[in-house]
Amino acid sequence: MKLIPDSLQTQPVFLCVDDTMVSKFGTKFENVSKLFDHAAHNGSNYLNGHCFVSVMLCVPVWNGDKVYYLSVPLGYRIWQKKESKLELAASMIRQVMPEFHSKDHVIILCDSWYTKQNLISIVDEYPNLDLIGSARIDSVMYDLAPARTGHRGCPAKHGKRLSVETEFAFSNEKTGDYYTGVRRVLTKIFGNKEVLAYVTSTEKEHGTKRLFFSTIFPEDLQIFCAWQEKAPLNQTGSDRMKYIPLLLYSFRWNIETSYYEQKTFWSFCNYMVRSCKGIEMLVKSD
Repeated sequence: MKLIPDSLQTQPVFLCVDDTMVSKFGTKFENVSKLFDHAAHNGSNYLNGHCFVSVMLCVPVWNGDKVYYLSVPLGYRIWQKKESKLELAASMIRQVMPEFHSKDHVIILCDSWYTKQNLISIVDEYPNLDLIGSARIDSVMYDLAPARTGHRGCPAKHGKRLSVETEFAFSNEKTGDYYTGVRRVLTKIFGNKEVLAYVTSTEKEHGTKRLFFSTIFPEDLQIFCAWQEKAPLNQTGSDRMKYIPLLLYSFRWNIETSYYEQKTFWSFCNYMVRSCKGIEMLVKSD
């Protein structure tokens, strides 16, 4: 946290969560197994190797007169199937959160595989922790609960079920590469918590759509948009403030870049240590 200048202490920091796979030959490595990999380039969707769950910290620093988010890997853990990858990621976040007790906003960034209950529930454990994540496009969403009528009986817990196809009004202009719709919703995976749902589309009509959830609201964020190094975050005027949580999601891509760099330039895949403990110690020392 000493990396953050005093002038940027109020800015949010991000914890990017994801996993990556390392192919290994033979069966002598501890916990090596057959793993499904949708990005495998070996003629099959499966590879023999290890799956690493990792957490990356993104902190704001000055790059000239612009705010740049510096990415620092915090740790790698081998998934040993004793617990789910979601539980493993949650335990890694619990391990580092005491270091952020003085920060106003710590935000988890994750893809749709990790936007599930076992990880989402950790947000309720810390008052300064939030989550922005992509989600399955068919995730169940409801409108907010209607006002109480005063009639007898239990009040409705939520409104009508919402559809990404018909219930979101898209922006007149693209924000970045997409038209965007946003509204407050209730969902099953977040329980009774009111969250923001963002739907992006390549076209205003019949485009390819993606769904994102955010537990943090734009009015709760203090972020120096005009000084950001990257677009479209630095192009966010008052009329686009409602899209800021979605734009912050772009920092998640830093962990994908890190995987590429560590595998290509830092010999991440070349370890010959056989025990899980030894492999994790070697990876952390790198």
